[in-house]
Amino acid sequence: MRWQILGLIGMVSLGGCVTAVSDACPTLYSYTQEVQDQAADEMQALPEGSALSVMIGHYGVVRNEILACRGQ
Repeated sequence: MRWQILGLIGMVSLGGCVTAVSDACPTLYSYTQEVQDQAADEMQALPEGSALSVMIGHYGVVRNEILACRGQ
């Protein structure tokens, strides 16, 4: 019983040293030129100071961060 406890403690201790390998960068979606043109037209049609335009601006920042994360 004593060896089982020591073995369990050893496994738990070593388990803390393991690092998970994963692709931490989120998915970056691509858009056709047609969709990008439509989005630009719709963005220009928004009223000045629109909350939606601020949010879209933030999305642009996130896209750049994803590109940097992926090394692009």
